[in-house]
Amino acid sequence: MERYYAITTYDTTPESPFAVVRLKDGIFEIHRSGEWQETRQYDDILIGDFSDYEIITKEAAEKIITS
Repeated sequence: MERYYAITTYDTTPESPFAVVRLKDGIFEIHRSGEWQETRQYDDILIGDFSDYEIITKEAAEKIITS
């Protein structure tokens, strides 16, 4: 199962986030340059040390990355 996140740092919103990230097979990926790239930058979401995000649906993530 994949989980999608809208990263809302720097006063951005879930509808227009700083970044879109997904957790897939236990690995975080960030959407950049039209593709998903592995990142460890958001691992702190899992331990609660990072809170500038909103969980979003796959459909919402696709809408953000295609607009």
